Amino acid sequence: MMHSRWNSVFAAMLLIAAAACGGSSHSATEPPGGRTDDVAVATPQGDVATVGAGEEEDESTADLAEHHRHHHHGGFAMFIAMSLDTLNATPEQAAAIAKIQTDMRAAMAPAHDAEKAVLLALADGIAANKIDQSKVAAAITELSTAAASVHGAVADSLGALHATLTPPQRAALADKVEGHFEVWHDTNGPDESAARDARGGHLGKLARELALSPEQVETIRASFTSSRSRVPHFDRAEADAHVKAFAEAFESDAFDPKALSAGGSVNAHMAIWGITRTVHFYEAVLPVLTPEQRAKLADNIRRHANYQHNEIPS
Repeated sequence: MMHSRWNSVFAAMLLIAAAACGGSSHSATEPPGGRTDDVAVATPQGDVATVGAGEEEDESTADLAEHHRHHHHGGFAMFIAMSLDTLNATPEQAAAIAKIQTDMRAAMAPAHDAEKAVLLALADGIAANKIDQSKVAAAITELSTAAASVHGAVADSLGALHATLTPPQRAALADKVEGHFEVWHDTNGPDESAARDARGGHLGKLARELALSPEQVETIRASFTSSRSRVPHFDRAEADAHVKAFAEAFESDAFDPKALSAGGSVNAHMAIWGITRTVHFYEAVLPVLTPEQRAKLADNIRRHANYQHNEIPS
């Protein structure tokens, strides 16, 4: 079920007129519940705060968005693992939760490594001013297979987590997972309009990092917009159904993660949508960059490829 807190703010969740995600089950111009000019963002505590349109994100919010912009391999399992640090566990629970988190990260390692290969191939191509499309495509295929296996690989860990947490903690975790999904969904929307530039859009952030000229920005925007038809469809309705099913099952007294049969396909669809969106974005960026800008961008992407779990915003 949707929790009462989410019922009251869901209309303000991330999907606004200038930032709605293509392939969603919702309108491309109005979020569910009507139009809003606010965007919900996850805080370092895993909660959700609202940023008005035109306001810039704070540093912690920007870090979280940047993570979700480049990392998709674990799907909802990654959101769960990211949320465990902020559950206010008791000392008696802490050791068990730390082991569960470690086990989940190990289970996601094949998908993590496949995604790393995509990002490194992309960084190498940007540095060389020529992306190896076949190498990137092969790495994405590996990622799809690995991401589809994540849900099954973490099933035992999810069962142990359910047994470890109290009912209020289970509800809190379900809310945090939903919050991460909303941030991920908005961050990886196909739109990079000018309205997004000052409030967390990828192009606006990149323009500041690389000192892009207005002409470079508009050329990138036009090229990225024209590439939308080549990005695979992401079914928001499928993901929403999985969020709801997970919350209802996890908050109940009896929980069987293997009964969440859509988990594998949802994770794979998220991974492919997210990484393909990332690749197409940088393909639009590359032709307009100077050698110095290419070198800096390649280094930034390599940093994302080589991130450590303790660097992930919670």
